[in-house]
Amino acid sequence: MLPSIFTTCIPRDEISAGELSLDLFAATLQLVVAGKAPQVYQDANVFFRNTFPTDGIKTLIREVFSRLAGKSTGSPVIRLETSFGGGKTHDRIALWHICKQGRLPTVGFANDRGFRAICGFGDDSQL
Repeated sequence: MLPSIFTTCIPRDEISAGELSLDLFAATLQLVVAGKAPQVYQDANVFFRNTFPTDGIKTLIREVFSRLAGKSTGSPVIRLETSFGGGKTHDRIALWHICKQGRLPTVGFANDRGFRAICGFGDDSQL
């Protein structure tokens, strides 16, 4: 039998203290780009420290930046198709931070390699 989630997972301090702000669940790329997002999204180091590197986000990062580096023959358009809460905005924020820093994060996603990229957007509904 598998152990209970209560014995395998330790809640973060802000959850245990009852201080988790619900606005943390309303991330938008537009606020990150404008420099007005909560620190958990705004600061790339905090963002990636709190981001579990799933196979999906690692694949997305690899495909996007391989394409930008001219090393991929994949599609130039990637459509993120998940239900509400599936990580689409999180994926876009991760890509933004990587573009802004000009390198891949050193948290197990990929090798650190410099590049240049341009990111354009309208409002979140147009991303």
